[in-house]
Amino acid sequence: MRTFTSLSLAAAVLPLSSAYPWALNIANGEGNAADISEAVTSTLSKRADGGTCPVHLLRKGAAPYSDVYPSKYTGAKNGLPGTGKGGVLVPAKGDTAHAYVKPSASDVRGPCPGLNTLANHNFISHDGQTTFTEMVDAAQNVYNWKYDLATFVATVGVAQDGDPLTQTMSIGCAGGLPKSGTGLQTHNKFEVDASLARTDYALSPTGDAYTVNGTLFGEMIDTCADQKFSLECMAKYNKQRFNESLNTNGQFFNGPFTFFVLGTSLLPMDSFANFKCGTGNPTVSDMAAFWGVSQQSDGSWKYNRNEKLPQDWYNRPEALSLPFIADQVFEQYGLYPTYLGGNTGEPNTFVGLNYPGFVEDGTLQDASPNGIICLLYQTVAIGVPTSLLQTLAQVSPALDFLQSKLNSGFTANFGCKTGQNA
Repeated sequence: MRTFTSLSLAAAVLPLSSAYPWALNIANGEGNAADISEAVTSTLSKRADGGTCPVHLLRKGAAPYSDVYPSKYTGAKNGLPGTGKGGVLVPAKGDTAHAYVKPSASDVRGPCPGLNTLANHNFISHDGQTTFTEMVDAAQNVYNWKYDLATFVATVGVAQDGDPLTQTMSIGCAGGLPKSGTGLQTHNKFEVDASLARTDYALSPTGDAYTVNGTLFGEMIDTCADQKFSLECMAKYNKQRFNESLNTNGQFFNGPFTFFVLGTSLLPMDSFANFKCGTGNPTVSDMAAFWGVSQQSDGSWKYNRNEKLPQDWYNRPEALSLPFIADQVFEQYGLYPTYLGGNTGEPNTFVGLNYPGFVEDGTLQDASPNGIICLLYQTVAIGVPTSLLQTLAQVSPALDFLQSKLNSGFTANFGCKTGQNA
């Protein structure tokens, strides 16, 4: 790893630097701000799915939860907390409304296997245009996430990639949302480099960072299947993916949302495992079902777009909470730490981010569980870094939505400071 030195950048180059403190100091030993800016923005407009993205002006909506099954899920409805009592068969026996339905060509799917699965089972709208309420209910009823985790993920998704005014979000491309740059496929928001099983945006000729890469899925299986996708092994695999992107992607960016990537690497163990016998048992066949891949005769893996719940699948008995996930992410980061920052146009030209109080020369200063949670909160409450020199500041509707959903809980439960001067 190269030695980092500080380089202050002029406000003219960083028009949003006042709204995002760490953009003021990019650590870089070579080159200049203009060169870096050109390098990191060179591929941002190459994705050509604007004319091919299905547009759904009227959402279909999720299939309703029948009162015939009041005890079969957690009872979460209308965006409110459920019971947190899981360990149940999903879909419930006889619940044909939530049986798997193959997505059509007009249905939007994106980079999140958990959301694609929910859509294919109609726990969220099958067309891929979902809402805050649908996601909060489904995360609790299907995966038995605790209300705090379900609302945090849904809030961040809608604020960053959706429309806070209507509280809707596309799980893939924009799908007719009234804002440009929306949908979960938008690069360097939820969809980031060095993901578990998807190609980096800059390394795909069409910017396809949302379709499962069978080779990468195979790497994950080969690395961690024998260890039952344990926390330690998935942390190791995350570091492996970091190094692959560092060495091959000149536009590689590893921002604060890397901690969401660490969180998603816990999905096999925490959310996708089959808890039929009480203890989670994540198998390769279960992971293939959730990621929508099939193994070929030569042993390789191929995406089939059929993300689904495995047959006879039982969710986790105990609800998964945000503090518990933060503890796990903290443990992962400690085992195989990665730097926050990015390459400057060529592979292995990594420079570190600086954010006073949080990040120094790419290194997280407070790597405690609360520190990680508060860094993520600050990231989404102030603005989303999309590269070394680009930041998308939160507009007023998104900020209002975030604060209405998260402020009280994050200040009271985790001691996070709010506002741009935090």
